[in-house]
Amino acid sequence: MKKTTWLLIGLTNLTLPVLANAMDLRPLAADRPDATESPQTVDRGHWQVETSILGYAQDKQDGQTTRTYQALNTNLKYGLTNSVDIHVVFTPYIHQETSNTSEQGHSDLELRTKINLWGNDGGNSAMALLPYIKLATGEFSNDKTEGGIIATYGSGLADYSIGAQLQVDYVYDELKDEMNFVGSYAAVLGYDINHNVGGYIEQIGEFDTEDTYIPYASLGFTYQTNRNRQWDLGSKLAMDDKGQDFEVFFGLTQRY
Repeated sequence: MKKTTWLLIGLTNLTLPVLANAMDLRPLAADRPDATESPQTVDRGHWQVETSILGYAQDKQDGQTTRTYQALNTNLKYGLTNSVDIHVVFTPYIHQETSNTSEQGHSDLELRTKINLWGNDGGNSAMALLPYIKLATGEFSNDKTEGGIIATYGSGLADYSIGAQLQVDYVYDELKDEMNFVGSYAAVLGYDINHNVGGYIEQIGEFDTEDTYIPYASLGFTYQTNRNRQWDLGSKLAMDDKGQDFEVFFGLTQRY
């Protein structure tokens, strides 16, 4: 996570550069493991892979327990400019089971871009917009094209950092058989335990098409082994019976 190391911003042209010297790169910033996206983009001409190597979620509704296992839930990024990058998000393996059924497959494909508005190359705060579209390409799919936009903000002070985001999604409502707008927010507090290890706590709120509010709590840790690699461990816990009970995951961010 390491949000206290954010550096901040200036729009650049769209010319793709030769890869810069590794020492010229900004501090590593990832959109994982917390739900609050980083406002910092990948340096232009560089790739970044952010993946949940393994994930497990459990939810009990109406007396039936659903267990979901995921592998390699990946966000593949490329820096187009010093303030714009593009993302491809997908999960190649999902296994879901209940007491009566068991199925497996892959997820839909999500295409995103992150546009940094300020704070990419220096300063005490940063903000970015992340529009996205989800394509119905997976076996775990509602067969609808959906989309939305995220606005995310971050600021750091000494060993602490804060982040906040708002998200609006245009999604399919299966009960009403129509497309509707839903929303969510997240707020995170991060702390650098030492030079390589960080931790965070987070509060997440989701609003559905029935105006139902579902709160979640999240916490996790990061361990940065070098300037281009970071391991993480995260969790998400529902604070209401209507939400997914809990989720845990273990992952990696690698910059090239």
